[in-house]
Amino acid sequence: MDTIYVIENTIRFNPTAHTLHSIENNERITLAIPASLCFVLLIKNQGRIVTQAELLHNAWGERGMNVTPNTLHQNISLLRKSLNRLQVNGTIIQTIPKRGFMIADETAILAQRIENKPGPKGNSEQNVEEIVNNLHQPPAVESIDLQRQDPGPPQDNVSSLPPEKEHKISPRILSGLRFAGKEKGTCKIAGFASLLAIALFVYIYYFTETRAPFASYTELATPGACTVFRNDDLRFDEFFIHFLQEKHITCSDGQTVYITNHYPSSRTSLIVCRYPLKSSKKSFCTSSYYLK
Repeated sequence: MDTIYVIENTIRFNPTAHTLHSIENNERITLAIPASLCFVLLIKNQGRIVTQAELLHNAWGERGMNVTPNTLHQNISLLRKSLNRLQVNGTIIQTIPKRGFMIADETAILAQRIENKPGPKGNSEQNVEEIVNNLHQPPAVESIDLQRQDPGPPQDNVSSLPPEKEHKISPRILSGLRFAGKEKGTCKIAGFASLLAIALFVYIYYFTETRAPFASYTELATPGACTVFRNDDLRFDEFFIHFLQEKHITCSDGQTVYITNHYPSSRTSLIVCRYPLKSSKKSFCTSSYYLK
């Protein structure tokens, strides 16, 4: 038995397949496994603050991985973006400064227990989605009757020897060969699908981690002429604004600044770029590191 969560009567979340499925337009998004594990833990603890340590242990620690809190915040940010894409407000996942994350009690979440009917290898997710979508007709399954034999040609009463070099193959053997051939084809398809799923996960997870390290940063409202981004952490915006003022940090018109601090550490890094990192131009960045 698997559990599907219907959220705000808009999407279905399948923790087993790590997918979000739009009820309205049938769009499906595959989540990174850590983001999916964080989401199901928040759902199971709806109305309670789930600490950062709990999420890190559930999504990475139990699998023998040790990551920084920044990785957790990046996965939460990606999860929110996926929810927004499927017309569910990503702010249902609330950040509680200095404590953790939670999903509020008023969020409509319905758990549905469904039976995962056995099917061909590699098609378990398809069976789950077919049950959830209440399909009226079951998928056609080709059955092979190993006991049935094809009728032979009419026999004369007078016995005669078969022609020389003629070989009769039992219909049962032929049927078995056909069955074995189909099973081999099914295994090949299942193996290809598994490799494709693994490649997709590696691309989504590692591409996001390595190519877009500042994708989760949010813009600070500063009076200066440049643009300042901060990392998504348990700090308030006031902390970063006070830091810039205290250190007398200024920047020229058009420059972009990326400021990073992880609570409760007082160490802060600063990257100042002539152009934004996502720009097609060369950024020309300089970095500074403050211990206090």
